[in-house]
Amino acid sequence: MYLKELQENWNTFGEEDAMWSIYSTPEKKHNQWDERDFFRTGIQCITHLSTWMENNGLPKRRLTALDFGCGVGRLTQALCAHFDCCVGVDIAPSMIKQAKQLNKHGKHCVYRLNETDDLRVFPDESYDLIYTEHVLQHIHPQVALRYIAEFIRILRPEGLACFHCPSASATHAYPAEGIACSLDSTVNKIAMEHMGLVSIPVRVTNTGNHPIGVNKTTNAPARIWHHWANQNTGEMIQMHGYTNVPATLIEPGKSLEFEYKAASPPTPDTYELVLNPTNYFNIPLTDSINDLITLSVEVTPQPVKKSASQTGISSTKRPRSESHAIPIEAVTRVVELAGGRIVNVESSQVSPGSVVKTFYYATRS
Repeated sequence: MYLKELQENWNTFGEEDAMWSIYSTPEKKHNQWDERDFFRTGIQCITHLSTWMENNGLPKRRLTALDFGCGVGRLTQALCAHFDCCVGVDIAPSMIKQAKQLNKHGKHCVYRLNETDDLRVFPDESYDLIYTEHVLQHIHPQVALRYIAEFIRILRPEGLACFHCPSASATHAYPAEGIACSLDSTVNKIAMEHMGLVSIPVRVTNTGNHPIGVNKTTNAPARIWHHWANQNTGEMIQMHGYTNVPATLIEPGKSLEFEYKAASPPTPDTYELVLNPTNYFNIPLTDSINDLITLSVEVTPQPVKKSASQTGISSTKRPRSESHAIPIEAVTRVVELAGGRIVNVESSQVSPGSVVKTFYYATRS
């Protein structure tokens, strides 16, 4: 049941905005990635990996590589410059479909769908390299640890399993008195097509005494939630969602403007849309209803059915992305029980209280 939901979530992400869901640079949201730029980021990641491999002598052979959670092949294609045969595996059919369409390496690079909580489709000791980055964090730890054990099973002796898995969740660093802000917009009434996205101009004003946002010394981010209510029936629609306020630091008394986008409710009608700010622990950042944005939205039927790439939405049921962390001790134990050995662990934080990003380098005899 869990894997089915995980698959549905990531299949929807793949249908609507695959590249951004894989590499979530804020300004690239809503299909703004240029294909060449997107795949160039994969080359940069694998170049860093290649340097590590050269310096440490692992893997001993470079025949086969597996990219776990490959998405549309950002890293799989980059690995083709270093290995004879590269395989990308993913749980989302929409991702695999696009990976095959975008493949520039022919039979040298292949993609496979995997819908199980193991890697039984691959035999023991079949890969010289297993690589995954920013994937395991989106999988429940119980399942993620099972995949890690599988990495070791399918790894060849003197091969390399390099995988990213956060070792501590973000705690953030909000000031004791908290942060505060207000929202306002230049519009109070708007129309949109059913199964589309509405774009709302939003201004966030810091009404507190402390900066809002994230940089090397501040980790006090905010997000904006939206809620739909049918104006004719009064029914609250269970289609709430949120967008993180851009990471740009907002000093006290200053404002930031950006476009907030929300997917349409499940049926055409007239709705009230409310936007309210919270911190990352979902604590409201204002006590006044006047500091929220309330809009009347007329949702009209689509005159002609459009694709997800045209509308930016493939289903009124919105997908969600999980975020987990697993302690280093737990990962190390699973690797050792599976017959592997941790060679190196690299951990880092972008700012105080942020997620601890951890890369593991493991091998087996």
